[in-house]
Amino acid sequence: MSRLDENELRSLFEAIEVPPGLDRWRERIADVRPEACDQVPDDDEEPEPAQEHPETNDAAIVTLPTGGDLRPRRQRRRSVAVAAAAAVVVGLGGIVVTSQLLNETPPADPTMIIDGPDKTTTSEPPPTSKATDESGAESASSPASGQATPNDGQADQPGSDSGPTSGGGEEPAGSEPTWSTMIGDPSAGNTGVPLGATLGEHYGDLRITTAGQVVSDLRVNGAVIVDAPNVTLKRVLVVAGYGTTAVRQNASGLTVVDSELSGGSSLIQSANGLTVRRSRLEAGVTITSGAQLFDSYLATADVLIPSGSNTVLLRHNTTDQVTMNDSPIRAVTIENNLLTQVDAPTATGSASIHVLGNRFRGSAPSTGWDSAATDYQWSNNTFADSGAPAGP
Repeated sequence: MSRLDENELRSLFEAIEVPPGLDRWRERIADVRPEACDQVPDDDEEPEPAQEHPETNDAAIVTLPTGGDLRPRRQRRRSVAVAAAAAVVVGLGGIVVTSQLLNETPPADPTMIIDGPDKTTTSEPPPTSKATDESGAESASSPASGQATPNDGQADQPGSDSGPTSGGGEEPAGSEPTWSTMIGDPSAGNTGVPLGATLGEHYGDLRITTAGQVVSDLRVNGAVIVDAPNVTLKRVLVVAGYGTTAVRQNASGLTVVDSELSGGSSLIQSANGLTVRRSRLEAGVTITSGAQLFDSYLATADVLIPSGSNTVLLRHNTTDQVTMNDSPIRAVTIENNLLTQVDAPTATGSASIHVLGNRFRGSAPSTGWDSAATDYQWSNNTFADSGAPAGP
């Protein structure tokens, strides 16, 4: 509490209006008559008898009290005045305390630690506006601070972390968290949510229904269902339940950047147009038409390319096996990856399958390869351990 200024207190007391009749004791002193005053004897003394005056026909002479005996009985009025002044002071102090309590900003909530692989400090996301559909999943709707917003190119929803790669450091403070240029093969240490980013939290499935929405810097404890076109997931950590697909793409044009997806499967593409870049996919993915997968780490997970797919590019990823189903599949390029095996399509009508400059782990780089098929290309592939050429 701030100290009261002496001049301010003095002016306050000067402004106090004296209660009516408080000064009447002064008039009472002036009007006191000696004969009306009873002298109060001491308890230990006997009252003196009245003396006769020789010239007053035996009239009693009263001796006027002296000193404090003429004081009016004003102690109670003084107490009232003192109590009134004290009440003013206490009231003023209460006003100051109350004003400070109302004006002081409450302390910020402490940060919390998010439990997850290679994750750092995170904080609670700001309140969001969500609607629940018939399936019980929440839908991201009107944008709020730190939330997803459409068409802004920025991370809008709370999300994930960011940090250095094996060949560089983090972005300067105040800039958007991102990875520096990748050196070597994609791994758990240079893909996914960059170390150092701050994540918000979302509990339950997140259903995205706004076209062009950017969801970033968010940990989703559930699945992400994309029902709108041209959505971007940036620095998003998805932890889906056992046997559940982390991201289900039901609309075209999904982009996943610097994210981590884990669950029964990492991602299933059910609409045309998908780009995955610099992400960590803990389980397998199913990709179809118009799909591109760059600089991503799947460890020992598989990439499945189902029947009827076309225009698929897998470049500079670490994965286990790429499997193409036996029905017409066209325009698939698998280039500069570290992987175990390519299972090529054998169905009539499959064409333009290119396997170029990859390094294979194990001893069986390919199954089902048909060198006579239309535009099948296999070149510059080697074994990862020895560097020796690896044939189909």
